[in-house]
Amino acid sequence: MAFKGMNPDQGRDTAEAIKNAGTQTQELFETLTGQVQGVEWVGPDADTFKGDWTSYVGGIVAQVTDLYNTKSTDLNTHADEQDDTSNQN
Repeated sequence: MAFKGMNPDQGRDTAEAIKNAGTQTQELFETLTGQVQGVEWVGPDADTFKGDWTSYVGGIVAQVTDLYNTKSTDLNTHADEQDDTSNQN
């Protein structure tokens, strides 16, 4: 019979990598935000750019980070379910 299911340890390792990628994404955004806000630039174009960076780009980064966390949690849940199923046999 062919293998069907998941290696739970590999699933959990991958879930941790996904979660770490979300953390790294957020940290990079925060670093870049410091650079964007630190540019010596005054006027309406600067205000618009910096505002868009914080609200628009920041919002997208938050959504992506949440998605990483959700998928990491989902994968851990599937690994737990695989353990439960495998332990019943």
